[in-house]
Amino acid sequence: MGRRVTSTVRSPLGYRVTLARNRWREIIRYKHPALADHERAVRACVEAPSLIRESAKEPEVHLYYAPAGQRHLCVVVAPAEADERLVVTAYFTRNIKKGRQLWTS
Repeated sequence: MGRRVTSTVRSPLGYRVTLARNRWREIIRYKHPALADHERAVRACVEAPSLIRESAKEPEVHLYYAPAGQRHLCVVVAPAEADERLVVTAYFTRNIKKGRQLWTS
């Protein structure tokens, strides 16, 4: 596999979710710097979310949500291998996107 892994956790949906080190750096440096000190929260969101939804545009992409103060932390994961998905991005949001609900706590 060649990619360096920051963390791998098990989703309530049964598959592994991996956060690659280079992807995490890209997220916190360029896309969502507000997440810089929240890597642990991203892992916790995938392990114990309050809600998981399918993306309305791409059903194989799953959105994990966890409360974060007045907002939600959203972690977006996409398929990699049969039993594994990768974190694509993560961000804070006030809105939960539309899409079929897959899981709720």
